[in-house]
Amino acid sequence: MSNDENSPGPLGRYIDVLEVIAAFAGTITLADVASILDLPKTTAHRLLKGLVRSGLATEGEAGRTYHIGERLTRLLHAGADDGWYASMAGQHVRALTEASAETCYLARLVGSRVTVAVSYSPDVRWRGYVRPGIEMPVNAAATGKAIMAFQSKELISEALSNSLPKPTSKSHTSRKWIEQEFAKVRKLGYATCIGEIDEGLAALAVPVTLEDGTVLQSVGMTGPLERIMNRQLDDRLAALRETATALSKTLSRGLAVRNRN
Repeated sequence: MSNDENSPGPLGRYIDVLEVIAAFAGTITLADVASILDLPKTTAHRLLKGLVRSGLATEGEAGRTYHIGERLTRLLHAGADDGWYASMAGQHVRALTEASAETCYLARLVGSRVTVAVSYSPDVRWRGYVRPGIEMPVNAAATGKAIMAFQSKELISEALSNSLPKPTSKSHTSRKWIEQEFAKVRKLGYATCIGEIDEGLAALAVPVTLEDGTVLQSVGMTGPLERIMNRQLDDRLAALRETATALSKTLSRGLAVRNRN
């Protein structure tokens, strides 16, 4: 066994493999990894299987190709600061705000919590309610629900083990109710907050599904309850979905660049 302190060791090999997967996402095979890194196929296979078990890589159809895993995607997005999100997503959120004349924002998953990353408001009175950095409770906030509904059972359990606020009489902290609400979000494709944080306010949110299928962000819209939940509800949801689609492309491509760098 080498005692060379400068040797990267086993961790270095795993990182080497991840870098190759990131560079050729969706097309890299076991044979390719072994060839590029000059490794025996048995060693490349062991490293790849270890990455898959840890969630840092995933296997494609029939286990022939490899992709960056959901766990690594979450880590990369969590590591991006709000400035990165503002530069990548700001134009889309701003355009939604201008078109809807409502406060609109992008929320993101950080660990087992959801926080606001980007927010724009046409009216200064509403800026205090949704600003970058504040937490959006997963039991009450539309953006919190829209993200958490699509996470693993383990992550949902972790999120619900945190202290859950009950700011109004319409807020719920019952795990059964929250899980039913998540199921409703998955069925409808959007989440609502109707007086659950402030009795006079409502919010809508749509998940941002990245190109690899993960949901780590959501886009939301908030304002007076009687204005958000009116006859224009379908139009507001359509605008949110359109923005979510644009954000998916932008954030997925931005993540790909971060992977290469």
